[in-house]
Amino acid sequence: MNLKPYFKLARPANLGLVTFVILLTSSFFSPYPPLWRVFLTIVCVTFITAGGNALNDMCDIEIDRINKPNRPLPSGQIGMDGARGFMVAMFILGNLAALFLGFWPLTISLLVATTLLFWYAHRLRHVALAGNIVVAFLSSLTFVFAALAFGKMSAGYVPAVYCFVISLIREILKDLEDLDGDGANDSKTLPVSIGENPTRVVVGILILFFLPFIPLPYVAGLFNKWYFFIGITLVGVPLIIIMVELFQLRRKINYYQITSVLKILMFIGLAAFLLGRA
Repeated sequence: MNLKPYFKLARPANLGLVTFVILLTSSFFSPYPPLWRVFLTIVCVTFITAGGNALNDMCDIEIDRINKPNRPLPSGQIGMDGARGFMVAMFILGNLAALFLGFWPLTISLLVATTLLFWYAHRLRHVALAGNIVVAFLSSLTFVFAALAFGKMSAGYVPAVYCFVISLIREILKDLEDLDGDGANDSKTLPVSIGENPTRVVVGILILFFLPFIPLPYVAGLFNKWYFFIGITLVGVPLIIIMVELFQLRRKINYYQITSVLKILMFIGLAAFLLGRA
């Protein structure tokens, strides 16, 4: 059995990101959380994330035939039955891991994360802004979930807000990247609903309002000068460049490149939180 297409279906870059988030959150705690709790938290979040990614690919197969024909499902590397079995296995194993973490982690993983993933896939993924907000919320929820699993939910609040905003910006830009396929399948994403240029303006305004908030954790004394330096120079400056490009409406830009840069900025921002602990 060739496992490579299933690995690709799970989107390993996303799994690496959430694993990094969990390890980062665990570093906020002293003493360090028990290793078994860290391991089970990683298993829970990565498996549920993989299940959600498979579910989305199943629901988006017709759109991906246009936008991403090399993905495992539209390319025929995996059949729908195989993808469905993989998805169910991931959700079951992920929630079983949450069961051993306690009542509240299980409640969040099963009733919040898993439920929202199915609601998003079947109802919200092509609804203007609503789907983007749900995905951004689920991304930021990883911080809160991990902090809860390790004993103090509030430890994840600040990085969760950062993650939410960057994820929201990136998700809207991904809709711009997929505009042709979404339009052909009558998906009511924000770019399809209001047009490409107005959507670029919306994203630019989001970045503009987010920029002043980057130094606030340092100003509040929650993180040290390393957070401030990395946040301003390696996150803030690239965001300004992206914002300027978006506001140049007559200029064609590569949305895939920008979303890839934003994923890198997400990792850099997480590194800022890691190195900038006060």
